[in-house]
Amino acid sequence: MIKKVLGIVAISAVLFACGNKEQKKEESACCDKSKTVLTVDSLLNNMENFIDKDILVEGTVNHVCSHGGKRMFIFGANEEVALKITPNDEIGIFEKELEGSHVVVTGILKELRIDEAYVASLEKELAEGADNEAIHDHSGGTHDEEAENEKKAQIDAMRAKIAESGKGYYSQFWVEASKFEVKDCGHEHAEGEEHEHAEGEEHTH
Repeated sequence: MIKKVLGIVAISAVLFACGNKEQKKEESACCDKSKTVLTVDSLLNNMENFIDKDILVEGTVNHVCSHGGKRMFIFGANEEVALKITPNDEIGIFEKELEGSHVVVTGILKELRIDEAYVASLEKELAEGADNEAIHDHSGGTHDEEAENEKKAQIDAMRAKIAESGKGYYSQFWVEASKFEVKDCGHEHAEGEEHEHAEGEEHTH
């Protein structure tokens, strides 16, 4: 099955039972209490307003890439729409055990504009065996026939999206995380509610 990883991706969510996870406690708070915690849904509806800005966003983890733990996906009210999260150098990786957890992520919203020149450059990089954030096929760096076909399909999908955009490009968005914390699964924030750190614990590596 072809998995399209296009910043904000539509993928089937698998819900995992909430378990008690021991997290390392830190004296410093993970979240800036002066900032509003966004839901995944509110962020998706206002992406242009937050590009290159520090944000807090919360959601449920439905997938962590098993090859290196460099990508995590969280969803909000709609389980079929997920937001990609990547770790900064300080975090390093996301652990597979996070799947099913409710998390609050601190980070910067990134935008990548994909046009024909970018796709042509990407094709060249992939032919040379390079990895690229714009196209991630879960192959773990392998170059077998299935992986190559998947990459080609994603390239074709990119060109189709460029044509459909009517403006010569389309944007991918993701959050580059600097910190995150795991929350109790039953705890919910209303949109615009100030985040209280008391229940959460900062996750560090």
